[in-house]
Amino acid sequence: MSARLSRHAAIRAQQRGIRESDIPVIVAAGTPVDDDSLLLRARDVDREIRRRKQEISALERLKGCRVVIANQTVVTVYRASAKTEKRLLRGARPAHRHAA
Repeated sequence: MSARLSRHAAIRAQQRGIRESDIPVIVAAGTPVDDDSLLLRARDVDREIRRRKQEISALERLKGCRVVIANQTVVTVYRASAKTEKRLLRGARPAHRHAA
């Protein structure tokens, strides 16, 4: 959030059980209701929950995938086997190299 929180807003947020970290969420997902305020409606919340569930689903589906990038170009993408994943996380290199 780029807006600064006034002393008044900080006090009111504390009194009302709203964390300072909650404000960017409201600003990002809320509906503008006039020139200088936003309202986080039930439909805004439902939309954001759906979006985040889709993100969670994608993360679960992509677990174990590896993307290899060279010179800012995606060279290959694959699902690493458990053995390969273990080797990659250990930082080990393959025992043999292919001739170029």
